[in-house]
Amino acid sequence: MKVILMQKVERLGEPGQQVDVADGYARNFLLPKQLAVLATPGRLRSLAQLTAQARNLEDRLKQEATALAERLAAVQITLTRRATEDAPAEVPVTAPAAATEDAPAEAAVPATPAAPKLFGSVTSQDLSDALAAQGLSIEKKKILLPEPIKTLGVHRVPIRLHAEVLAELAVTVDREA
Repeated sequence: MKVILMQKVERLGEPGQQVDVADGYARNFLLPKQLAVLATPGRLRSLAQLTAQARNLEDRLKQEATALAERLAAVQITLTRRATEDAPAEVPVTAPAAATEDAPAEAAVPATPAAPKLFGSVTSQDLSDALAAQGLSIEKKKILLPEPIKTLGVHRVPIRLHAEVLAELAVTVDREA
């Protein structure tokens, strides 16, 4: 099925570009989300106007995403969660008393203390809900959390607001009193 893209689509094309895609992809994804329109003879004649409309829409969406990224830079999210009381005790790995021919002497390697772990975790949904409480509506799928946060402390979480706009959110996870 031939369609004209109205917005930039990853790995497919730019606004105003005519592409050939599978019928189901066009019917179920591109057309309902208004990412593309069918490439009819009338629309092909007015392709320049459609391209201008698509670029204007893309510019407006990018400006809105940039403004939201600036607002997010000033936002500090603090979440309280239950966590382990103390970090696990350090257990150094020590060498045997004397080296033998079969086993060479090993140097002592002190273990590093681990950060206190959370009972549970902080997920994209938790961050989306916390942002909504501050008046910022961001879908959880836009929050690029590779894995849930499972430790106390300050974490930097990237948020994809637009194809070209990436914001960073500072999230502090504190121990529940």
